[in-house]
Amino acid sequence: MSPPPTPLTVIGIGADGWDGLAPAGREALRTAEVVIGGPRQLDLLPPDCAAERVPWPSPLRPAVPGLLAEHAGRRVCVLASGDPMFFGIGRTLTELLGPGALRVLPHPSSVSYACARLGWAQEATEVLSLVGRPLATLSRALYPGSPTA
Repeated sequence: MSPPPTPLTVIGIGADGWDGLAPAGREALRTAEVVIGGPRQLDLLPPDCAAERVPWPSPLRPAVPGLLAEHAGRRVCVLASGDPMFFGIGRTLTELLGPGALRVLPHPSSVSYACARLGWAQEATEVLSLVGRPLATLSRALYPGSPTA
């Protein structure tokens, strides 16, 4: 798949929604023609974001190329929870389009928030994702004294 003519803007958004976005993210969303994201994320946008709102289909990954092709040539923003490059849609889009096709505006990840709340150094914390993975993945990471225990 060839990259779109204009870079996709991938915007990390938190539960604080519009209020938590940096000015660059707000401006990108105000000027977008299409915003793609999960229904919960799309609901966080105010009415003055007049772009067409497109929810991700399920299953997501096989639908991405067709969805991007459908909106090729338009100013597209993609919403992601937290940091899009941390177990997020940013990785998928980079694999499909290459890093030059994306402009990524991250928000703190859930891991950043959890480590801040617990007083843990993020670089010393083992992180894994259970999205689409068996629960046994977690069992293998739990051991006495681990930051995940």
